[in-house]
Amino acid sequence: MKCTLCPRACGADRSKGRGYCGAPDGFVIGRAALHFWEEPVLAPNGKSGAVFFAGCQLGCVYCQNYGLSRGEGYPVTEDGLIDTIKKLEDEGAENIEFVTGSHYAEKVAALLRRYRPSVPTVWNCGGYESERQIAALDGLIDVYMPDFKYSDPAAAAAYSNAPDYPEVAKAAIAAMKKQVGTTVVENGKIKKGLLVRHLVLPGAVRNTFGVLDALAEITDGTDILSLMSQYVPYGRAAEYPEINRRLRPLEYKAAVAHAVRLGFANVYVQESSSADEAYIPEFARS
Repeated sequence: MKCTLCPRACGADRSKGRGYCGAPDGFVIGRAALHFWEEPVLAPNGKSGAVFFAGCQLGCVYCQNYGLSRGEGYPVTEDGLIDTIKKLEDEGAENIEFVTGSHYAEKVAALLRRYRPSVPTVWNCGGYESERQIAALDGLIDVYMPDFKYSDPAAAAAYSNAPDYPEVAKAAIAAMKKQVGTTVVENGKIKKGLLVRHLVLPGAVRNTFGVLDALAEITDGTDILSLMSQYVPYGRAAEYPEINRRLRPLEYKAAVAHAVRLGFANVYVQESSSADEAYIPEFARS
């Protein structure tokens, strides 16, 4: 059966091989464990129950989880994944976070119809999602946490082979917002809603300005923006001299200032110390 799930619609038969995403038809994960470095509103006690799926329909050249995004991981059945989620809940996970699982969106939806965790479900994705993928998750995801990486088609083409990223991401995030409605935070913890991340890239402040301008049209005052300074040259970044460096403080300050000008009410910012490989999880079988 030809896979047309994601915006690439690569047509691969994932029952016999791997698609553009690097993933077969069955679940492959790289890590499932408590994850301690997410935004505080996701897990006030610092315990996200993160399931990292292998493969990625985007495949950014600078990905901090580069090997994982190219399909490195181990297979797990639906029953096995449900057992893993239950174990994370037993360990005190404050949410169950599905990380880069978009190429499994319909399978995750089927899993959640069988077993709904007792804590909020979080969809952590790259923002390059099809209408079909978002529709499959309707009513099953409490918190959408997409990236919005690019407003510049040239940057999207160069670093993610996705020149249509800006228009696809804007439509996808609007669809997520329509599903979850008003973002609700109780006692410092998000219960449902939208948290959008944007990683500021070196030399690409205008790209960031465009992303923030687009988000200002989609989101409302209840939604949360996480403006990240944690870029570290990783993966194949050395092949692209313009992004083969850390972010300069003035670049990040300009990004934050633009978010303030646009009137974003709920914004997370980062210290420059966050740009450290120590925060990249190990993807040994865990």
